Amino acid sequence: MRDLLTTLDDWATSNPFMALATVVRTAGSTPRSPGARLLVSRDGRMAGSVSGGCLESAVIQEAQATLAGEAPPRILRYGISDELGWEVGLACGGSMEIFVETLHWDGSDPALVAVREAVHAHRPVALLSVLTGEHVGARAASDEEAHLVGTLGDPALNSAALTAATSRLTSALPGIENVSGLPVFVDPIVAAPQLVVVGAVEIAIHLTRLAKTAGYRTVVIDPRRAFLTAGRFPDADLLIPQWPDEALPALALGPRDAAVCLAHDPKFEDPALGILLESRVGYVGAIGSRSTHAKRVTRLQGEGLDALAIARIHSPVGLDLGAATPQEIALAILAEVVATRRGRSGSALSPTTPPARS
Repeated sequence: MRDLLTTLDDWATSNPFMALATVVRTAGSTPRSPGARLLVSRDGRMAGSVSGGCLESAVIQEAQATLAGEAPPRILRYGISDELGWEVGLACGGSMEIFVETLHWDGSDPALVAVREAVHAHRPVALLSVLTGEHVGARAASDEEAHLVGTLGDPALNSAALTAATSRLTSALPGIENVSGLPVFVDPIVAAPQLVVVGAVEIAIHLTRLAKTAGYRTVVIDPRRAFLTAGRFPDADLLIPQWPDEALPALALGPRDAAVCLAHDPKFEDPALGILLESRVGYVGAIGSRSTHAKRVTRLQGEGLDALAIARIHSPVGLDLGAATPQEIALAILAEVVATRRGRSGSALSPTTPPARS
Protein backbone atom coordinates (compact mmCIF):
# COMPACT_ATOMS: atom_id res chain seq x y z
CA MET A 1 0.00 0.00 0.00
CA ARG A 2 2.86 2.34 0.81
CA ASP A 3 4.16 2.04 -2.76
CA LEU A 4 0.81 3.16 -4.19
CA LEU A 5 0.32 6.32 -2.13
CA THR A 6 1.80 8.69 -4.71
CA THR A 7 -0.33 7.13 -7.44
CA LEU A 8 -3.44 7.37 -5.27
CA ASP A 9 -2.79 11.06 -4.64
CA ASP A 10 -2.18 11.74 -8.34
CA TRP A 11 -5.20 9.86 -9.63
CA ALA A 12 -7.52 11.29 -6.99
CA THR A 13 -7.15 14.77 -8.50
CA SER A 14 -9.23 13.61 -11.48
CA ASN A 15 -11.39 10.94 -9.83
CA PRO A 16 -10.96 9.61 -6.28
CA PHE A 17 -13.15 6.54 -6.91
CA MET A 18 -10.95 3.53 -7.69
CA ALA A 19 -10.80 -0.24 -7.40
CA LEU A 20 -8.16 -2.07 -5.40
CA ALA A 21 -7.23 -5.73 -5.81
CA THR A 22 -5.16 -7.31 -3.03
CA VAL A 23 -3.57 -10.75 -2.78
CA VAL A 24 -4.88 -12.00 0.57
CA ARG A 25 -3.90 -15.67 0.54
CA THR A 26 -1.59 -17.94 -1.45
CA ALA A 27 -0.70 -21.62 -1.45
CA GLY A 28 2.16 -23.35 -3.20
CA SER A 29 4.21 -21.59 -5.85
CA THR A 30 2.68 -18.22 -6.77
CA PRO A 31 4.02 -15.15 -8.58
CA ARG A 32 3.17 -12.70 -5.76
CA SER A 33 2.76 -12.86 -1.98
CA PRO A 34 -0.05 -11.68 0.30
CA GLY A 35 -0.17 -7.89 0.38
CA ALA A 36 0.59 -7.40 -3.32
CA ARG A 37 -1.86 -4.85 -4.74
CA LEU A 38 -3.21 -3.68 -8.08
CA LEU A 39 -4.92 -0.30 -8.35
CA VAL A 40 -7.38 0.36 -11.19
CA SER A 41 -8.89 3.74 -12.09
CA ARG A 42 -12.24 4.37 -13.75
CA ASP A 43 -10.49 5.47 -16.94
CA GLY A 44 -8.57 2.20 -17.22
CA ARG A 45 -5.21 3.10 -15.72
CA MET A 46 -3.47 0.53 -13.54
CA ALA A 47 -0.61 0.52 -11.05
CA GLY A 48 0.97 -2.26 -9.08
CA SER A 49 0.62 -5.98 -9.70
CA VAL A 50 -1.03 -9.03 -8.19
CA SER A 51 0.51 -11.69 -10.41
CA GLY A 52 3.40 -10.36 -12.43
CA GLY A 53 1.21 -10.52 -15.52
CA CYS A 54 -0.54 -13.89 -15.73
CA LEU A 55 -3.73 -12.82 -13.93
CA GLU A 56 -3.69 -9.09 -14.48
CA SER A 57 -6.17 -8.92 -17.36
CA ALA A 58 -8.75 -11.04 -15.57
CA VAL A 59 -8.39 -9.13 -12.31
CA ILE A 60 -8.66 -5.77 -14.09
CA GLN A 61 -11.94 -6.89 -15.67
CA GLU A 62 -13.25 -7.87 -12.24
CA ALA A 63 -12.09 -4.55 -10.80
CA GLN A 64 -13.82 -2.60 -13.55
CA ALA A 65 -17.04 -4.54 -12.90
CA THR A 66 -16.79 -3.56 -9.25
CA LEU A 67 -16.26 0.08 -10.19
CA ALA A 68 -19.31 -0.05 -12.43
CA GLY A 69 -21.43 -1.35 -9.57
CA GLU A 70 -21.94 -4.69 -11.28
CA ALA A 71 -20.27 -6.71 -8.51
CA PRO A 72 -19.75 -6.26 -4.75
CA PRO A 73 -16.42 -6.48 -2.89
CA ARG A 74 -15.43 -10.14 -3.11
CA ILE A 75 -12.68 -12.72 -3.11
CA LEU A 76 -11.48 -14.08 -6.47
CA ARG A 77 -9.90 -17.52 -6.41
CA TYR A 78 -7.39 -18.80 -8.97
CA GLY A 79 -5.55 -22.09 -8.94
CA ILE A 80 -4.58 -25.22 -10.83
CA SER A 81 -7.84 -26.94 -9.90
CA ASP A 82 -9.80 -23.92 -11.11
CA GLU A 83 -10.54 -23.96 -14.83
CA LEU A 84 -10.60 -20.16 -14.88
CA GLY A 85 -7.07 -20.16 -13.49
CA TRP A 86 -5.79 -22.08 -16.47
CA GLU A 87 -7.62 -19.79 -18.87
CA VAL A 88 -5.89 -16.71 -17.52
CA GLY A 89 -2.52 -18.40 -17.34
CA LEU A 90 -1.99 -19.39 -13.69
CA ALA A 91 0.23 -22.35 -14.47
CA CYS A 92 2.82 -22.03 -11.69
CA GLY A 93 1.25 -24.79 -9.61
CA GLY A 94 -0.14 -22.73 -6.74
CA SER A 95 -3.36 -20.96 -5.87
CA MET A 96 -4.23 -17.36 -5.03
CA GLU A 97 -7.09 -15.50 -3.40
CA ILE A 98 -7.47 -11.87 -4.44
CA PHE A 99 -9.86 -9.45 -2.73
CA VAL A 100 -11.40 -6.81 -5.00
CA GLU A 101 -12.99 -3.71 -3.48
CA THR A 102 -13.58 -0.03 -4.20
CA LEU A 103 -12.19 2.95 -2.33
CA HIS A 104 -12.68 6.70 -2.25
CA TRP A 105 -9.31 8.46 -1.91
CA ASP A 106 -10.90 11.79 -1.03
CA GLY A 107 -10.53 11.99 2.75
CA SER A 108 -13.96 10.52 3.46
CA ASP A 109 -12.66 7.15 4.75
CA PRO A 110 -11.05 7.64 8.20
CA ALA A 111 -9.06 4.41 7.94
CA LEU A 112 -7.46 5.42 4.65
CA VAL A 113 -6.75 8.90 5.98
CA ALA A 114 -5.01 7.34 9.00
CA VAL A 115 -2.91 5.12 6.73
CA ARG A 116 -1.87 8.04 4.55
CA GLU A 117 -0.92 10.19 7.54
CA ALA A 118 1.03 7.38 9.22
CA VAL A 119 3.02 6.56 6.10
CA HIS A 120 3.94 10.20 5.51
CA ALA A 121 5.03 10.46 9.16
CA HIS A 122 7.05 7.20 8.88
CA ARG A 123 4.90 5.55 11.57
CA PRO A 124 3.87 1.88 11.39
CA VAL A 125 0.18 1.28 10.73
CA ALA A 126 -1.98 -1.74 9.94
CA LEU A 127 -4.89 -1.63 7.50
CA LEU A 128 -7.64 -4.14 8.32
CA SER A 129 -10.30 -5.24 5.83
CA VAL A 130 -13.27 -7.56 6.36
CA LEU A 131 -13.32 -10.10 3.51
CA THR A 132 -16.73 -11.77 3.83
CA GLY A 133 -20.02 -11.51 5.65
CA GLU A 134 -22.36 -8.68 6.50
CA HIS A 135 -19.57 -6.15 6.85
CA VAL A 136 -17.52 -7.17 3.80
CA GLY A 137 -15.34 -4.30 2.64
CA ALA A 138 -15.34 -2.52 6.01
CA ARG A 139 -11.96 -1.01 6.84
CA ALA A 140 -10.10 0.17 9.93
CA ALA A 141 -6.54 1.19 10.74
CA SER A 142 -4.52 0.48 13.87
CA ASP A 143 -1.19 1.86 15.07
CA GLU A 144 1.46 0.40 17.40
CA GLU A 145 -0.41 1.78 20.41
CA ALA A 146 -3.53 -0.22 19.40
CA HIS A 147 -5.53 2.89 18.55
CA LEU A 148 -8.23 2.00 16.04
CA VAL A 149 -9.44 4.46 13.41
CA GLY A 150 -12.54 3.58 11.41
CA THR A 151 -14.69 0.54 12.06
CA LEU A 152 -15.04 -3.03 10.89
CA GLY A 153 -18.78 -2.74 11.39
CA ASP A 154 -19.15 -4.01 14.95
CA PRO A 155 -17.64 -2.85 18.30
CA ALA A 156 -16.84 -6.42 19.36
CA LEU A 157 -15.15 -7.07 16.03
CA ASN A 158 -13.14 -3.87 16.38
CA SER A 159 -11.90 -4.90 19.82
CA ALA A 160 -10.97 -8.42 18.74
CA ALA A 161 -9.15 -7.14 15.66
CA LEU A 162 -6.69 -5.04 17.66
CA THR A 163 -4.81 -8.11 18.88
CA ALA A 164 -4.42 -9.36 15.32
CA ALA A 165 -3.25 -5.94 14.15
CA THR A 166 -0.64 -5.69 16.91
CA SER A 167 0.71 -9.16 16.10
CA ARG A 168 0.96 -8.40 12.38
CA LEU A 169 2.70 -5.08 13.01
CA THR A 170 5.32 -6.95 15.02
CA SER A 171 5.93 -9.58 12.34
CA ALA A 172 5.50 -7.13 9.41
CA LEU A 173 3.85 -9.98 7.50
CA PRO A 174 0.41 -9.44 5.92
CA GLY A 175 -2.19 -12.16 6.14
CA ILE A 176 -5.72 -13.25 7.01
CA GLU A 177 -6.72 -13.42 10.68
CA ASN A 178 -9.80 -15.16 12.06
CA VAL A 179 -11.47 -12.40 14.05
CA SER A 180 -14.64 -13.48 15.85
CA GLY A 181 -15.25 -16.03 13.13
CA LEU A 182 -14.72 -13.61 10.24
CA PRO A 183 -11.73 -13.48 7.88
CA VAL A 184 -10.00 -10.11 8.25
CA PHE A 185 -7.00 -9.26 6.09
CA VAL A 186 -4.38 -7.38 8.09
CA ASP A 187 -1.76 -5.49 6.10
CA PRO A 188 1.05 -4.07 8.26
CA ILE A 189 2.47 -1.01 6.54
CA VAL A 190 5.87 -0.43 8.05
CA ALA A 191 8.88 1.65 7.12
CA ALA A 192 11.05 0.33 4.32
CA PRO A 193 14.01 -1.74 5.55
CA GLN A 194 17.24 0.21 5.71
CA LEU A 195 20.56 -0.65 4.13
CA VAL A 196 23.39 1.28 5.74
CA VAL A 197 26.73 1.41 3.95
CA VAL A 198 29.89 2.53 5.74
CA GLY A 199 32.40 3.83 3.22
CA ALA A 200 31.63 5.91 0.13
CA VAL A 201 33.55 3.64 -2.24
CA GLU A 202 32.62 2.64 -5.79
CA ILE A 203 30.89 -0.58 -4.74
CA ALA A 204 28.67 1.52 -2.48
CA ILE A 205 27.43 3.54 -5.47
CA HIS A 206 26.15 0.40 -7.20
CA LEU A 207 24.91 -1.17 -3.97
CA THR A 208 22.70 1.80 -3.12
CA ARG A 209 21.30 1.79 -6.65
CA LEU A 210 20.40 -1.90 -6.51
CA ALA A 211 19.07 -1.70 -2.96
CA LYS A 212 16.83 1.21 -3.87
CA THR A 213 15.16 -0.82 -6.62
CA ALA A 214 14.69 -3.67 -4.12
CA GLY A 215 12.75 -1.39 -1.78
CA TYR A 216 15.42 -0.45 0.75
CA ARG A 217 15.95 2.96 2.27
CA THR A 218 19.64 3.54 1.64
CA VAL A 219 22.05 5.38 3.92
CA VAL A 220 25.76 6.03 3.27
CA ILE A 221 28.14 7.08 6.04
CA ASP A 222 31.58 8.55 5.40
CA PRO A 223 33.28 11.58 7.00
CA ARG A 224 35.10 12.37 3.74
CA ARG A 225 32.79 14.94 2.16
CA ALA A 226 34.65 14.86 -1.16
CA PHE A 227 33.58 11.23 -1.61
CA LEU A 228 30.12 11.57 -0.10
CA THR A 229 28.24 13.72 -2.61
CA ALA A 230 24.76 13.58 -4.10
CA GLY A 231 26.37 13.47 -7.53
CA ARG A 232 28.13 10.20 -6.71
CA PHE A 233 25.16 8.76 -4.80
CA PRO A 234 21.98 9.82 -6.60
CA ASP A 235 20.10 6.78 -5.29
CA ALA A 236 20.95 7.23 -1.60
CA ASP A 237 18.13 8.45 0.63
CA LEU A 238 20.49 9.84 3.24
CA LEU A 239 24.17 10.84 3.18
CA ILE A 240 25.80 11.28 6.59
CA PRO A 241 29.22 12.99 6.51
CA GLN A 242 30.27 11.74 9.95
CA TRP A 243 32.40 9.02 11.47
CA PRO A 244 30.44 5.77 11.90
CA ASP A 245 30.52 5.87 15.70
CA GLU A 246 28.86 9.29 15.54
CA ALA A 247 26.25 8.43 12.91
CA LEU A 248 25.14 4.87 13.64
CA PRO A 249 23.55 5.25 17.11
CA ALA A 250 20.94 7.68 15.76
CA LEU A 251 19.69 5.25 13.08
CA ALA A 252 18.00 2.79 15.49
CA LEU A 253 18.55 -0.23 13.24
CA GLY A 254 16.31 -3.28 13.70
CA PRO A 255 15.99 -6.90 12.56
CA ARG A 256 14.71 -5.97 9.07
CA ASP A 257 17.69 -3.66 8.43
CA ALA A 258 21.18 -4.39 7.12
CA ALA A 259 24.59 -2.74 7.39
CA VAL A 260 27.69 -3.29 5.28
CA CYS A 261 31.21 -2.00 5.91
CA LEU A 262 32.99 -1.35 2.61
CA ALA A 263 35.70 1.06 3.71
CA HIS A 264 38.60 -1.43 3.81
CA ASP A 265 39.99 0.64 6.69
CA PRO A 266 40.01 -0.35 10.39
CA LYS A 267 39.56 3.32 11.35
CA PHE A 268 36.12 3.17 9.74
CA GLU A 269 35.01 -0.41 10.16
CA ASP A 270 36.13 -1.33 13.68
CA PRO A 271 34.11 1.40 15.47
CA ALA A 272 31.19 0.69 13.13
CA LEU A 273 31.26 -3.04 13.79
CA GLY A 274 31.51 -2.48 17.52
CA ILE A 275 28.22 -0.57 17.44
CA LEU A 276 26.48 -2.77 14.87
CA LEU A 277 27.24 -6.03 16.66
CA GLU A 278 25.62 -4.71 19.83
CA SER A 279 22.52 -3.57 17.93
CA ARG A 280 19.43 -5.46 16.73
CA VAL A 281 20.35 -5.04 13.05
CA GLY A 282 19.51 -8.17 11.07
CA TYR A 283 22.58 -8.33 8.82
CA VAL A 284 26.16 -7.17 9.30
CA GLY A 285 28.63 -7.54 6.45
CA ALA A 286 32.23 -6.46 5.98
CA ILE A 287 34.25 -6.56 2.79
CA GLY A 288 37.60 -8.31 2.66
CA SER A 289 39.28 -11.65 2.06
CA ARG A 290 39.37 -14.48 4.59
CA SER A 291 42.82 -13.40 5.74
CA THR A 292 41.63 -9.81 6.09
CA HIS A 293 38.67 -11.01 8.14
CA ALA A 294 40.92 -13.12 10.36
CA LYS A 295 42.90 -9.99 11.23
CA ARG A 296 39.62 -8.14 11.79
CA VAL A 297 38.45 -10.82 14.21
CA THR A 298 41.69 -10.54 16.17
CA ARG A 299 41.28 -6.76 16.46
CA LEU A 300 37.66 -7.01 17.57
CA GLN A 301 38.51 -9.65 20.14
CA GLY A 302 41.19 -7.33 21.45
CA GLU A 303 38.53 -4.65 21.84
CA GLY A 304 36.48 -6.97 24.04
CA LEU A 305 33.82 -8.24 21.64
CA ASP A 306 32.79 -11.82 22.33
CA ALA A 307 32.95 -14.63 19.81
CA LEU A 308 29.17 -14.92 19.34
CA ALA A 309 28.87 -11.26 18.42
CA ILE A 310 31.81 -11.41 16.01
CA ALA A 311 30.32 -14.52 14.38
CA ARG A 312 27.41 -12.38 13.18
CA ILE A 313 29.69 -10.71 10.61
CA HIS A 314 29.26 -11.93 7.04
CA SER A 315 32.78 -11.83 5.64
CA PRO A 316 33.86 -12.30 2.94
CA VAL A 317 30.67 -10.43 2.21
CA GLY A 318 28.09 -11.53 -0.37
CA LEU A 319 27.03 -14.74 -2.07
CA ASP A 320 29.53 -16.65 -4.18
CA LEU A 321 28.57 -15.43 -7.66
CA GLY A 322 32.12 -15.26 -8.92
CA ALA A 323 31.73 -11.48 -8.81
CA ALA A 324 34.66 -9.53 -10.25
CA THR A 325 33.47 -5.98 -10.99
CA PRO A 326 32.11 -3.42 -8.50
CA GLN A 327 28.66 -3.89 -10.03
CA GLU A 328 28.80 -7.67 -9.62
CA ILE A 329 30.14 -7.41 -6.08
CA ALA A 330 27.26 -5.08 -5.20
CA LEU A 331 24.82 -7.62 -6.64
CA ALA A 332 26.40 -10.43 -4.61
CA ILE A 333 26.15 -8.36 -1.43
CA LEU A 334 22.52 -7.42 -1.95
CA ALA A 335 21.67 -11.03 -2.79
CA GLU A 336 23.05 -12.15 0.57
CA VAL A 337 21.28 -9.31 2.39
CA VAL A 338 17.94 -10.36 0.89
CA ALA A 339 18.54 -14.07 1.50
CA THR A 340 19.38 -13.40 5.14
CA ARG A 341 16.32 -11.23 5.66
CA ARG A 342 14.09 -13.89 4.09
CA GLY A 343 15.73 -16.72 6.02
CA ARG A 344 17.03 -18.48 2.91
CA SER A 345 20.38 -20.03 2.06
CA GLY A 346 20.91 -18.22 -1.23
CA SER A 347 21.56 -21.50 -3.05
CA ALA A 348 20.29 -22.17 -6.57
CA LEU A 349 16.66 -23.24 -6.95
CA SER A 350 17.46 -25.56 -9.86
CA PRO A 351 19.38 -28.84 -9.40
CA THR A 352 21.81 -28.10 -12.22
CA THR A 353 25.53 -28.01 -11.58
CA PRO A 354 26.97 -24.53 -12.12
CA PRO A 355 29.61 -24.25 -14.84
CA ALA A 356 33.25 -23.84 -13.96
CA ARG A 357 34.48 -20.28 -13.71
CA SER A 358 35.82 -18.84 -16.93
